Amino acid sequence: MKEQLINRPKGTDGKAILGSDNTTALNKLEKVALNDLDKDKISDLAECLFVLNNKKYGPIPGAYMVMCTKPGKEWCVAQLNADRAKPFILYEDKVFTSIEEAQKAAEKIKKERGETAPRRCT
Repeated sequence: MKEQLINRPKGTDGKAILGSDNTTALNKLEKVALNDLDKDKISDLAECLFVLNNKKYGPIPGAYMVMCTKPGKEWCVAQLNADRAKPFILYEDKVFTSIEEAQKAAEKIKKERGETAPRRCT
């Protein structure tokens, strides 16, 4: 058994030990967005994002999204984040009154940073 654990490929320990970077506190928008979400589903999402990010923690380059923060009134640019405690990063300075404006801002950030959609390494 011990030899199996030693020889196991790095990063394949599973969701039970998938960690979190708790050094970055949640901002106001993130606290509200995460408040009522199912913790088990967030954990499952974090596991998927960890794999999508080539088994690394942190923000996923090129993986931006728009999240509705006030139904029908407010949308925010966000970035997917491979972290159990914070699966997305909401940008408090990128809040808009239309989804179209938010989508344009997300594309602009991606272009300015020269990022492409994430690709899984094999």
